[in-house]
Formats: sequence, structure tokens, C-alpha cells
Amino acid sequence: MNDDLALLCDYSRNHSEDAFAALVTRYLNLVYSVALRQVQDPQLAEEITQAVFIILARKAGSLGDKTILPGWLCRTARYASANALTIQCRRQRREQEAYMQNSLNEPAAAETWGRIAPLLDTAMENLSRKDHDALVLRYFDNRNFKEVGAALGASEDAAKMRVSRALEKLHRFFNKHGISSTTAILAGTITLNSVQPAPVTLAKAVNAVAVVKGSIVPTATLILVKGTMKAITWLKIKFALAVGGAVLIVGGAAAMAISQNSGGSGGALTPREIIEKTEGAYALLSSYSASGTTVSTLMDKTYTCTFTVKLARPGFYRVEFVRYSASTTNTGAVWNSGDGNFMLSHRASDDYLKYASSEAAFIAATGMTRGSCEIIPMIFFNTKIGTDTLKLFTSAKEIKDEKIGDVDCYVLTVNNHRRESRSMTLWIGKNDFLIRQRQFVNSPEAVRADSGLVATLTETVESISVNEPFAKRDFARPVPAGLQLRQVN
Repeated sequence: MNDDLALLCDYSRNHSEDAFAALVTRYLNLVYSVALRQVQDPQLAEEITQAVFIILARKAGSLGDKTILPGWLCRTARYASANALTIQCRRQRREQEAYMQNSLNEPAAAETWGRIAPLLDTAMENLSRKDHDALVLRYFDNRNFKEVGAALGASEDAAKMRVSRALEKLHRFFNKHGISSTTAILAGTITLNSVQPAPVTLAKAVNAVAVVKGSIVPTATLILVKGTMKAITWLKIKFALAVGGAVLIVGGAAAMAISQNSGGSGGALTPREIIEKTEGAYALLSSYSASGTTVSTLMDKTYTCTFTVKLARPGFYRVEFVRYSASTTNTGAVWNSGDGNFMLSHRASDDYLKYASSEAAFIAATGMTRGSCEIIPMIFFNTKIGTDTLKLFTSAKEIKDEKIGDVDCYVLTVNNHRRESRSMTLWIGKNDFLIRQRQFVNSPEAVRADSGLVATLTETVESISVNEPFAKRDFARPVPAGLQLRQVN
């Protein structure tokens, strides 16, 4: 058992505050730095740091004897940061928009650290666990190769090789995103800058709340702790599903496919569990992009809308759409690149509008596209409309299995509790719990009673990509010269 786990065991078994304080002293700066890079807000980073150590205190007795504690703390800090940004995005919209103005600004070309820092944690998250932990030990925690090898259960030479290969993966990642450097410069820059001193009062605060496992902290911090622990649990389930997806039986070469009976409790997943995992999956994403098609019928006419969507924390988005029928074509976009919520539409005449909130912009665009700006952007940003729509499916009476393309999906169908004449269906990927398709059908009676009511709508999402690093320019949308901007309240 390594020294970290020995201290954790002492705390777990003997309630040794000194043992836990030693771990806080050892890794406080590491956790704080990961959080600060993610949220760019020192006060929020302190709150996240406290949450991470509360989680450590609560899970002290359950971490395995092969756990690399600094690696575990880095991952937990990232999960907590993503969760904190989601909470903050809903609770403090105006403050976040001020933050958005600066958080994804183009990095200064002359400063290597300034260029790689915004992408470092995304790059680290893309590594395997062993590669991730090896780099954390070597460059974040300044361990020598012998110590890295001992922590990983490998020889010093094996540790050197793993670190070298992992560093080369980082090098390729940064090159792909337009940052030219060498592995030596990367190693030196990360070593010098990745861990920054936390505020001097933070260690005392962390020790005070962690030893009582968070029972005396503010409600906001407890919400962050619970949300992050829920996300960690979901990632463990997801990993177990991925590993258990096919079991080779020696001599028989028989495969066991995952079905809906792979629920965490040993039985079938319930609709509520599927929806909770879907919410958790979107909450963990730092960015999301996809393309898709929506087909709807209205007054015996068929309308097709093609769209692309790009989303990033804490509130950046850009959705482009083209909606056409046999006789008309409408194009437009809705976006926020840090300076407000805008919509541009080209119908009979051009409209250039600015909305007070992202929800208002999404609703307006949904009216034009009949869907592409509704459920996924609002779930990603955790708006009330998005979460309320998703929660309708917790009451589904039946779960089916179908494929959308080559993706195995859970299929949930419900009647809208506000409009019993509408049937709604959702296809959710079994492996990643991301939405692949949705459909609603209004009854003929309802359509006859309301000529403006869409009879059917089917929206299919394709080419999903997640956790890609974006810059502010990726969300900006050029506007034709001469258009007058109108404010919509």
C-alpha cells in the first residue's frame, strides 16, 4: 500500500484528522489548479476544491488499493468543475455571460502556457487512465520515474516509456489544434505552470469541512458534491457496461450482448434511471456538436429541416438550419459567442434579432425549425424547458430496443401529460446515453381542431462529437451588411 492510501486508510479507520490534513497539504494545489483552469474563477475553484476533498473523505474507505490518488483527484476535480459550471449556468446566467466574454478568448501566440492551458485538461481527459495518471505523477506532482513506476506497479524503465508515449499523445493533440511545440517544451511548461498555489486560507477551510464529510458546508457546495458523486457513479457504470459488452467463452466463442437488463441493480434499467443517466451524460460534456434532420408534416405539407449544432460550456452555442418544403426555403442561425443571444433568419425578409436569454433564442428558433434548437441544447445547458421535457419520459410504460443507424438505443414512449393527444418517443444510445432521435405524433382530432399544429415530427441526430476544444471564433456568426438589429425582450 502506497503512502497516500496508508494515510487515507488511517483516516477511514481511525478518523485521523492529521492523516487527512497531510493529504490536503500534499494535493491541495493540484486540485485547486485543475479547478481553476476549468472555471477561470478563483472563488468557484475554491468551492470545487472543498467539494473534491469532501468526496474524498466520504469515499475514503472504498477506494481500491491500486488507486493513484493524484490521478483520482484530478479526474474528480474535472467532474466537479463540469458540474459546477452546469449549476452556475442555470443560477447565474448574467454573471456567466460576462465570464464567457473572456474565458475562450484567443490565447496569446507568444506564451506557450497561455496557449496550452485552455486545452490541457481536455487533452488529459482524452488519455487512458494509466497514461493520465503517469503524466499527473511526473509533471503535476513532480515525481521521479522510479516513484512513478512504483505507483503504477511498473519498473522505472516502463514508467519512462509510458510517460514518453503519453507526452507524445499530448504533443499530437496540441499540434492537431494548431499549437506547435516539442515534447520537451510541453514537459517543461506543464511542470512549471500546471500547479499553482491555492489561497492560504483554503487548506484550513477544506480540513474543517472534509473531516465532518461536508455536514456544515453551504447548500450550494453540497449540491455540487452530490452532483459530482452521481457523475462518478455513472462513469463507473458506463465503464462496466463497455467492458462487459461482449464476453468470450473459451471453447465456445459465444458473445453476450448488453441489453436493457444490464441495470446497475442487476435488473432492467427503469425509464427514470435511463433519463437520469442521460442527464448525467450531458452534464459531463465540455462541448457537443452534431448534425441532423427534422421532418415534419403541417396541413398536409411536408417540411424538412437540416441543421448543425455546436455547444460549449458555460453558454456558447451556434445552430445553423435550412428548412424547406416543395415551395419554400427558409434559412437561419441562432448563436452566442460571448456577447449576447442572436438569431438571423432569411424568410420573406431578413430578421436580425437579439434576445435577453438563450432560452428565448432557442424557443424562437424552434418555432422555425420545428425542433433542432429545443431538447438537446436545453438539456446540455440544463434549462428548465429542456429538463422538464426530458423528465416527461420517466413515466414511460414500456422500454423497447432499436437501432438508429448502427447505434443500439433504448426507446421510451409517453403521452404528454399536458396534451394527452400527443404521443412522444425518444431514442437514447445505450452506450453513451446521448439522444439519437425523437418523435412526436399529434392525434388527427387535435390536428383538425388546430390547423397550426404539426401532425408528426421526427428529428434524427448524426455525426455526434463531444469534448472537442473550441475557440470563441467557432461560435461567431457573420451577419450581412446593412441589417438592423432588433432587441427582443
